[in-house]
Amino acid sequence: MLFKRDELKLLWPFYLYYLIFGLSTMIMPFMIIYFVNLGFSFFQIALITSAFGITMFLFEVPTGAFADGFSRKYSVILGFFITAIAVILIPLMTNFYLLLLMWVLAGIGMTFVSGAEESWVIDNLNKFKRNDLHQEFFIKSGSLAAFGAIFAPFVGALLVKIYSIKILWFVFGFGFLLNAFLLMVFGQEHYKPKKLKLIESIKQTYLNSKKGLKFTITHKVVFLIILAGIFTQLMVIGDNGWQPFLVNLGMAEYQLGYMYSIMAAIVMVMPFLSRLFVKFKPKNAISIIVSLRMILLFSLIFIYPPLFFLAAIVFIMDAGLFSMKDPIIQTYFHKFIPKKIRATVVSSKSMFSQLVIALTALIAGVFLDLFGPQKVLAFGSLFGIIAIILYQKIKD
Repeated sequence: MLFKRDELKLLWPFYLYYLIFGLSTMIMPFMIIYFVNLGFSFFQIALITSAFGITMFLFEVPTGAFADGFSRKYSVILGFFITAIAVILIPLMTNFYLLLLMWVLAGIGMTFVSGAEESWVIDNLNKFKRNDLHQEFFIKSGSLAAFGAIFAPFVGALLVKIYSIKILWFVFGFGFLLNAFLLMVFGQEHYKPKKLKLIESIKQTYLNSKKGLKFTITHKVVFLIILAGIFTQLMVIGDNGWQPFLVNLGMAEYQLGYMYSIMAAIVMVMPFLSRLFVKFKPKNAISIIVSLRMILLFSLIFIYPPLFFLAAIVFIMDAGLFSMKDPIIQTYFHKFIPKKIRATVVSSKSMFSQLVIALTALIAGVFLDLFGPQKVLAFGSLFGIIAIILYQKIKD
């Protein structure tokens, strides 16, 4: 059976939220092209996306501690509302600095979601002693988002052909609003922190932040997983360049939507294949996946016009392999985290990742302007070597 006993009863609001999110991501295949069409350089685009990451770095731990000390549910809902406002305002602006401000606002919103949503689900499952559903959640949530994303780019491509890319931002923003309403009405929260007065709540948030950061840095396995994960993400340091790269190879802009749909279909299926690695230690399974991704991404250096379809295959398969990572490593990661600081630790993980990616994205923006997307995308894959070394240092 696709779902285990009582799985839908416990998780259906979250599964539906991921499906809606996937359906609303019509902007994704066209996002960088949208900014390029506004006349921005790769470095300016990197500044915008880095502002999002740096904001998440600054706010991750305080908002994670807010979720631990107050409510994971209301942290997620608040985050969705803030992000929705920012996303809906983006297509109404063309000024670089105003767009930068909107990405900062979106970054603040997503810090309320990051850590809190994952911790909300895990503690709900632990309440009913359903540890067996941890991995199922990470597999199926990603697959459902990908299922929605299969259809979203097709619709997005049609809207781009008939109207413009701008309309897709509104769709994305309303997706966040719909999910906020869904989880507000149907999302149950079984983790109940002590009710505190305002001053006590602020104090508790500070203490939770301190505990979470200390645990993250001092717990060797948790720290190595986070550090290795950062270098895994740095493998696509030139991520802002893949859409223009495909267009330069000869792909039509609207075809990006069709490619993204195929990519989503692969991403929907591949997390289920993570079960094939159940006999491997998590560090070995992830090392195999990272090695395959390195081979794929480095092969981009040999692709030239008009062979855009070969590059498309590389990006599609890389996305599929990347989607196998979380069901393996996140299930393992949560085994080490105490319940009372779970959201803070997960937020710390996101915080460090966002900071490094934001800062390196600025460097990548310069490199993309100087050397072009092809070389940056290919040679960035070599960060996988460091990731593998760090994963292999984990002692089970």
